[in-house]
Formats: sequence, structure tokens, C-alpha cells
Amino acid sequence: MTSARTAAIRRAVASGDFLRATGLWNEYARLLEGEISRGVCTRARMEEARELLEWSRRTVALARTHAQCRLDALRVAEQYLQEAPRSPAVLRTCM
Repeated sequence: MTSARTAAIRRAVASGDFLRATGLWNEYARLLEGEISRGVCTRARMEEARELLEWSRRTVALARTHAQCRLDALRVAEQYLQEAPRSPAVLRTCM
């Protein structure tokens, strides 16, 4: 595996292209599994994978939190857009 693969995963996750990131992660995982099953996966490779996974987890969690905040703001804004019930106009005069 090359740093180009991990860089591609980082770019996809950072840009919010989660569909692409998922595909890249699946490919990365298949290659890593192959290295493990052949007994050629090094400790450094496992550490690289662990770090990339942790970075991806944190980045996606932050993106999810940001999206939830935006959704919450839309729900609050919706309350202000709804028309308040209007009472019939009352004409008052002072005499």
C-alpha cells in the first residue's frame, strides 16, 4: 500500500465525499487483509492503518456534529417562519 492510497482516503473524508471514502476504505481494508493473511503485514503498516482509522473516525464524527448543528438551526429557524395565529383586529378609541 502506498501513501497515495491513504492520501486519497484522507482527501475523500476531509471533503465530505463519504461514498468515495467508503469505497477507498474497503479497497484499503482488502489490501491490508491480504497482507495479514500472507504474513507480510508489518507493525508499521498496522500502525499506519490504526492512525488513519482514528483520524477518519474523528473527522467523520466532527462532520456529523456539524451537520447536526446545522439541522438543529434549521429546526429553530422553521419556528420563526411559521405564521403566528392572528387575532381579529380590534379597533379601540379613546373618548
